[in-house]
Amino acid sequence: MKITIRFLTLLFAVISFTSTAQLPYLKKENGAVKLMVDGKPFIILGGELHNSTGSDNAALQRVWKEMKDLHLNTVLAYAYWELLEPVEGKYNFELVDAAIEGAKKENLKIVLVWFGSWKSTASTYAPEWVKTNPQRFQRYTLENGKTLEILSPFSEENRNADAKAYTALMQHLKEVDKQHTVIMTQVENEPGCFENYRDLSPLALKAWQSAIPDDMINYLKTNKGKLFPALEKAWADNGYKTKGTWEEILGKSTEQGEYKHYTEELFMAYHYSKYINYITAEGRKQHDLPAFCNGWLYNKRGFYPHGTINPHVLDAYRAGGRALDFYSPNVYTIEYDELFDAYTFGGNTLFIPESSLMPAGALYAIGKYNALGFAPFGIDGERMKSKENINNLNLLKSTYQAVSQMAGTITQNYGSEKMKAVYLNPVKESQELKMGDYKLVATSSRKPGFSIDFGKSLENEGKAKMSFGPPTSETKEDKAKAMPAGPFGALPEDIGSAILIQNAADEFYVVGYGVKLHFELKEGIKFEHLGFLSIEEGEFENDKFVATKRWNGDEQKASLPGDKITTLKIRLYRF
Repeated sequence: MKITIRFLTLLFAVISFTSTAQLPYLKKENGAVKLMVDGKPFIILGGELHNSTGSDNAALQRVWKEMKDLHLNTVLAYAYWELLEPVEGKYNFELVDAAIEGAKKENLKIVLVWFGSWKSTASTYAPEWVKTNPQRFQRYTLENGKTLEILSPFSEENRNADAKAYTALMQHLKEVDKQHTVIMTQVENEPGCFENYRDLSPLALKAWQSAIPDDMINYLKTNKGKLFPALEKAWADNGYKTKGTWEEILGKSTEQGEYKHYTEELFMAYHYSKYINYITAEGRKQHDLPAFCNGWLYNKRGFYPHGTINPHVLDAYRAGGRALDFYSPNVYTIEYDELFDAYTFGGNTLFIPESSLMPAGALYAIGKYNALGFAPFGIDGERMKSKENINNLNLLKSTYQAVSQMAGTITQNYGSEKMKAVYLNPVKESQELKMGDYKLVATSSRKPGFSIDFGKSLENEGKAKMSFGPPTSETKEDKAKAMPAGPFGALPEDIGSAILIQNAADEFYVVGYGVKLHFELKEGIKFEHLGFLSIEEGEFENDKFVATKRWNGDEQKASLPGDKITTLKIRLYRF
């Protein structure tokens, strides 16, 4: 058969189109954002490597099978500017290529973290030729003239050098990663400065004394009434001005108020954003992968890098550019409700790229906040297997396995009222939510009590004084909020979480641990009796529930043990 040049040209065009069409991308649907990989919704069940793992090829190659055995589908791995461009303009992609090949062998995906200008605020991953030339590559400057090992975000020379290297990396990925093992990038890591609220380098001083840039003003005007409350108030208190310097429009920076030196933080956040979004945009011109950046969490004691990515300055980051798709928190706290609410304020998409080893965080972020995924930090380290961590590591492994089996069911319900989640900790001992005709109250499965309101039939028989509801929460004076101390700190007990999906009017799927669910019908719904028709334990296969055990008799209660992940199908009846 004769193959014509026209046929080959057409075939090549089809192949090229297919490759381009299959690039990972973000898709907004039903008010929620989904990560699409190979044309299908994808939940990142991830783990982030230790910072230096990616610099050792032998160590890196040992990682992949272990990550697969933990039921991860994605690894957050690194590309280091100093190793990728050891000599200006000369690139070495060997470690990146090795990471892609290693992950591909185990059918794992990679979120590639670019350690460029900043990692945990400092510029420790900048190449030697950048570090040793402060005249060309300007540093963050303090009031006394001292410079820090932090590249100034006001220097175009700094920005352009970083952008050139990152763009070369993205061009290389386009050429070698035809199967799209790399599904997303994190551009930089935790920008900011612990020692000062703003950079005082000459370029920074000029920007501070100049008029607020037009794109920041336009953002304020477009989002008036929808800004973060502290920013809305600062602007309102100054008369909603649209011309002037940062302090003329947003007020003087002082020690007063919840967010100290607030205008200075907004100023730095905006300029960090301009810098990072420029780098990202240049890279996306070559290879258009989703991209984000992460921040070190704000705390009221003041120990955090000022100007980093936090909810109170997130508007300034969004005003600075849109090449980054979203901004993420590094999560070393158990106060998920406050944190996740703040990071989704204004429509920001939630993804947890770095966390302590808390499986509940994955369940709650995905089930309630439609998160793109979750990744504990240092997943390849021996400390993860320590006596203190092994139980949570096993729970994470089982969580990832269960969620992966029903990923299609979960993503199908992103943005829907049919999917919700509960989360309990030593401070938050119960949670109430409503689904369809039902009110559900979650309490710890470690405490006694039944898990259903047996209904008005008992009352009719004169047994109204019998107690079948959830136990009253214990009151503890001066109960401290339990907080993990960094990535590997001791984690509190009495943690529990579960994803709930209402599959039919009286049918629910539940997956999680440490949670007991008390079912009752909403007030105003008439009924004589409410009961469990069946409770089945099982697992999902190709998004279909397969029962392995039927719970009945004394075991007929919706109580998920605290030491393992359990998947249930619960059917209720009423008359």
